[in-house]
Amino acid sequence: MGDLRLAYERAVAELGAQVADRVAAGVAQEQLARWAAGERDRLKQLYRGKTPPAALAIIEARSLAQYGNSIGPSVDQLRAGGKSWAEIAASAGRAGKQPDGL
Repeated sequence: MGDLRLAYERAVAELGAQVADRVAAGVAQEQLARWAAGERDRLKQLYRGKTPPAALAIIEARSLAQYGNSIGPSVDQLRAGGKSWAEIAASAGRAGKQPDGL
C-alpha cells in the first residue's frame, strides 16, 4: 500500500505543478478550479481502482462520512464551504490526509 500511496502523492504533486503553470498562463480562476478538481477526482478514481478492497473500504467510508459521497467534496461543496476558486485549484495539488488505519 505504501508504494501506491507514494505514486498517488507524486501524481497529485504533478497536478499541482500543472495548476501553477496554468495560473502563470492566466487561465481564469473558475475554469482552472473546475479543471483541477476534475483532474484530482480522475486521479482518485485511478488510484482507488488499484487499491486493495479492505483499504478502499476505509478510504471511501471516510469520504462518505466527511463529504456525503465516496469520492470527496465537489467544487460546489467547496464553494459553499467558503473556498475561493484559487483555493480549490491549489488544493487539488495537495494529497489529502491518509485515513487512520492504513
